[in-house]
Amino acid sequence: MNRAAPTVQLLLAALLLGAVRVAPAAQIQFDLGRFPGGGLPPGFASLVSGVGKPGDWKIMDEIIPSVRPVPLPGALSPTAKHSVLAQSSQDATEGHFPILLYTNETLLNFTLTTRLKILSGSVAPEAGVVFRAQDQSNFYVLRASTRGDQNIAGSLLWYRVVDGVRHETQGKGVLVPIPPDTWQELRLECLGSGFRAFWNGKQMIPPVLAGAPTNDAQLPRLNDSTFATGKFGFWTAADTVAYFADTRIDYTPRVPLIQTAVAEVMKKNSRLLGLKVFEFRDSPAPVLVADGKEQGLGAPGGKTEEDVIRNGAIMYLKLPDSVELTLPLRDRNGDIIAALRTTLPAFRGETTETAVARATAVKKAVEEQLNTLQDINE
Repeated sequence: MNRAAPTVQLLLAALLLGAVRVAPAAQIQFDLGRFPGGGLPPGFASLVSGVGKPGDWKIMDEIIPSVRPVPLPGALSPTAKHSVLAQSSQDATEGHFPILLYTNETLLNFTLTTRLKILSGSVAPEAGVVFRAQDQSNFYVLRASTRGDQNIAGSLLWYRVVDGVRHETQGKGVLVPIPPDTWQELRLECLGSGFRAFWNGKQMIPPVLAGAPTNDAQLPRLNDSTFATGKFGFWTAADTVAYFADTRIDYTPRVPLIQTAVAEVMKKNSRLLGLKVFEFRDSPAPVLVADGKEQGLGAPGGKTEEDVIRNGAIMYLKLPDSVELTLPLRDRNGDIIAALRTTLPAFRGETTETAVARATAVKKAVEEQLNTLQDINE
């Protein structure tokens, strides 16, 4: 899994874990057409909940109607070939639920919109999304099914899975027409412990009673606090073959502890010209996860940062008016967790040893600040 490779367009960069303050709103827009067909988009992990093997997820081309009746310049034509995400495994084992989990972001407050099409499924023709997932055994599910009752062919249902066990609560599902082999829109809104689900633009879970206020803020929400945050993913049941397309997430990113620590040290050291932290995100190269100037988050590092993290090396670079030192950043147990690049103003007669001493003082300040923030949030 290559989490560093850009799987999405980040309109505002934000990374994972450890919130201590809130950043401005951001959007993740999945553009599957940027990646080769026949494989997984990078940044996703193929898992299975229950029994059996993971699903067969891949990018493929599909004729799909445009979301707009009259295409705008550059938009899809009403019936254009479009890259979609397909799950095509037909393992009919009962209790088999393939999940394709997006691992690059942990979400709290967000709105997720996707289009889906259920093509087939003999055991349970069901597809949807998991959210606030901790792993393949703990998550929420919002799923659509082409089966309902004798009057309405289709249903939408929300439930939670805890330690691999499904927990349903009465009133968390609704019958709604969902014809097979037809594109539909699913939207999920999460705010704190409250959720709302929309099907083709209409709120379905929880249902809006006749005569109820239609003001958005007054629409009802489900409430469940089992999982406070987590990751999102695509989900299918048993032998269901389903396609997903046009997925977008609007969310409030959470600032990682390391970014807060770096920003605090940068603020207290006015002579610092730059302060950056690189670490591995299950990727071949380190990634920029914190910057004192809050620029370029998510950019890949290089051989220097990799050598510092893997070997504990200290790298020195003399520039015309400054010195750049990259040192190993350690946690409270002394283990290397990242590479810290400091940029300091140069002065006449400075030696490598004095430059390393100055950079080491900055490094220790970051480590102390990081440990303090961890203590606050434990």
